[in-house]
Parts: sequence; C-alpha cells; structure tokens
Amino acid sequence: KKNRYIVTTTSGNRFEVSEDVLIASSLHKNKEISETELNKILISENYFRVKEAALVLLNYRMRSEKELCLRLIKKGYSKDIIDKVINELEKKNWIDDEKFGLAFSRDQINRNKIGPIALKYKLREFLDSIDLINKISTKIYSEIKIESIILQLLQKYTPDKINSDDRLRKKLINKLKRKGHYWQDIDGALTKYLDL
Repeated sequence: KKNRYIVTTTSGNRFEVSEDVLIASSLHKNKEISETELNKILISENYFRVKEAALVLLNYRMRSEKELCLRLIKKGYSKDIIDKVINELEKKNWIDDEKFGLAFSRDQINRNKIGPIALKYKLREFLDSIDLINKISTKIYSEIKIESIILQLLQKYTPDKINSDDRLRKKLINKLKRKGHYWQDIDGALTKYLDL
C-alpha cells in the first residue's frame, strides 16, 4: 500500500506500519529489535493511525472535541490514544470547541432560523461544557439579533393576513416555539411586525 509497509518478525508475526513510523523507528531488513522496542513501534503506529483518522475527519469539516472523540471510538481506536491525539491537535489549534460552536451556530441559525432554546439543545450534542454552550449562545445572539430571525419567518405573510387569520397566527407562534424561540421574543417581534 502507498506509504505503508508490512513488517514480519522471525516468529512469523506480521504487522503493518506507516512510512513515518518505519523511518522514525529506523526499521530495515534483518534489524534486531527487543520486545520493548516492538511495543513502542506498535504504540507509535497506533498513535499515527488515530492521528491520521482524526485529520481525515477534520479535513472534511470542523469538529468539536467530543464529536471527534466519539467518531474515533466508533472506528475502534483506544480512548487513551484518542485523548493524546486530541490533546496534540488542541495545542496546535486544529480543534477549538468555541470556534466550532460559533460556526455551527451561525450555520444552524442561518439555515433553520432556530432560537436559543433549540441552539443550546443542538450544541449539547457536540459540547459537554454548559458554560461554553451559554457563552456561545450569548455571543452568537449578540451578533445575530433574535428579532431579525423571527421577522424573517413572519415576513412570508403580510401583517394584514396574520391579523385576519387567527389560525395562521397560532400556527406561526407554534412554529417559532418549535424552532426554540422564547415566548417573550416571539411576542415582541410579532407585535412589532403587526404594528407596521
């Protein structure tokens, strides 16, 4: 395979190593290695594989620490090695939960017009820290005004149409609640829109 090598021991055991591990370990034909060295090589190879898998996932899109960890566990990698890889990637700023949370939040709000309740619920899937979730929510809704999100949904109908159709008004209110908006925000934006 490209950049991968098969190492065979005198006892007949075979294992695959990456080119990076092969070079770092100075492996070559007929090299004698102790069992301790062999274990170090296998640990290095496992680390390299986990890191490679993590980078493939991060290359596809930004991910949170929690999401990346769960994806790597699903692939069958050891939690200890995953933690070490994630630690290295965080030090290099290739994983940043706050940046991920803000980018994810912008996308969800722009595409789905969700409110703070739904956003916090969705962020819990990717982040464990409630403090960080609250920080992201506060920051994002200072950038993107909740009222403007609600007004975008209301503007599909004229104020006269909403005022004259009580069922439509209730339907819009319920839709906004399902999208995770607080009642006071819905009421304020609706009142403002209908008074135009």
